[in-house]
Amino acid sequence: MNLAQLRRYFRDDQVPGWRKFVVVGAVAYLLMPIDLIPDLVPVLGWLDDVGAIGAALAFLARDVSNHAATAQAMPASSRAGSGTGVQVIDVAPMRRG
Repeated sequence: MNLAQLRRYFRDDQVPGWRKFVVVGAVAYLLMPIDLIPDLVPVLGWLDDVGAIGAALAFLARDVSNHAATAQAMPASSRAGSGTGVQVIDVAPMRRG
């Protein structure tokens, strides 16, 4: 995972919003005063924060890598953000018979 892949991941409209929110949620959990284990408890209070950030980063790394691999496998014309942004739909009536 590199910065360019991360940027494409967050700009892609095909990626569900909840997947992008995972990292934001983990950072919010880190900053919130209410935790599963309060930060006043030595060592254990920080371990749940480290676990939340670690799990979010592991999820993000795997998801961004999968997204990059999928984007490379697609033809350039079908990638999100490429081309003119115009989709052509054939509306001609079907012939019967």
